[in-house]
Amino acid sequence: IKKYVPLLLAALRSCTYSISRRGQPRWGIAMVVSESTEQASNCSAGDSNQNNQMVMMINNNDDEEEQLYTSIEEQDERRYQHQHKEWNPDAIAYVRAAIAMSPFMSYLCYKMQLVAIPYLALQMLSIPLALKLRDHSGCIRWPSAFVFVALLGGIKTSSVLMKFGNDNVAVKGMFYAFTAFWECSNAVHIFGGRDSMDRFGIINYQRAFFAALCPAQIKFTAQVFPRDRWVRALLHIGGYVATFAALRLVLRYVAETIEMYAVLEAEAIVICISCLVHIWNFPPLLYQMFMTGYRVQVIYPFGSIYLSTSSREFWSKWSRPASSLIRHMFYYPLGGKGRAFLSIPLMFLLNASSHYSVSEALVGDKSELGWNVVFGALGLAATIEVYCDSFFEGINTDDGTRSTNKWWTRVRFVLASASLRFAAYTLLHKCLNSSLHSLLGLQ
Repeated sequence: IKKYVPLLLAALRSCTYSISRRGQPRWGIAMVVSESTEQASNCSAGDSNQNNQMVMMINNNDDEEEQLYTSIEEQDERRYQHQHKEWNPDAIAYVRAAIAMSPFMSYLCYKMQLVAIPYLALQMLSIPLALKLRDHSGCIRWPSAFVFVALLGGIKTSSVLMKFGNDNVAVKGMFYAFTAFWECSNAVHIFGGRDSMDRFGIINYQRAFFAALCPAQIKFTAQVFPRDRWVRALLHIGGYVATFAALRLVLRYVAETIEMYAVLEAEAIVICISCLVHIWNFPPLLYQMFMTGYRVQVIYPFGSIYLSTSSREFWSKWSRPASSLIRHMFYYPLGGKGRAFLSIPLMFLLNASSHYSVSEALVGDKSELGWNVVFGALGLAATIEVYCDSFFEGINTDDGTRSTNKWWTRVRFVLASASLRFAAYTLLHKCLNSSLHSLLGLQ
């Protein structure tokens, strides 16, 4: 109604009689045109001034009509931007976000005590800092982001070592992983710059502070997030957690037999980890529940990784915030796919070195050799896959789509599956000094 009423009024005005500012009659466009045409055929040379006034009147009406339609289009555009692009979180949205984060915030403040103040302050200033530096060069953004990640990691690791001494490995691992996802989700925007900020819709400081409150990556969308999608995500994540509980009941009777065979144990470890990692999707799921009805979409840290058909698919579903951060921190600056022989091995090597502090905080041992073996195997599989994909992929001449040889697809699946199981077995035994029994919580 608001859109078409001005158009209707403009049409009525152009067809009806109105009074000009001078108090003289002024006719609409259609009547003025017809009268001017009729008078032009009958008037003499002495009436040229009156015809000029008629022409000026027609031009003035045309200008007014054009201004009217232009203003209506501008109003529609501004309304569209306000509804879809320029939506900003209000006070109620901030309150909902704070309520969603309150359980973890309370536990974090309880365990970290006074150290939680600088930690939370850095977290809240991360994305606003990214917004401030989004148009600067990588020479400025990269060191700033690296210092930010180092500060947060140092505060967290020292707190875990000092405050979590009497807790078991599972509690420390849950806390360490959750804070790591939060740190990576915020820091990746500093590395990514404007491209990352625009892709997630972070265009002002209101959205920046709001995104910093989310425990995972958050995206501002053009449409309201539907409730049924949240229900499906709840059933999906809950199904994996229920599957892990059922596996724990079954494997407790055969765990000792499975541990006698490394291949079976590696398979059992991968199945359990594929289900167990979905526990870290619950805090973002809770956040999304409070944001239902807003133009906000939370990107869950983990997907279904067990049946990954390639290394690329695995890394697109495994620890999405950390994977995105590693790509922006090392992979793209080192040349990306164009220099895969350099960027992929160095990226995995640097990623391995960043996990030394993880095992030190959890089990008291850095386990450098174990982490190097884990990421070395995964990096080798990823490098082989990238080069072979570019060699065996072809373009169909009919529709222009890319296709891959079927035999290479099978080989790629075997390569990714073998590297994943070898890495999982090494991770559990060499990096965390643990076993299948401890993973299942049976000892």
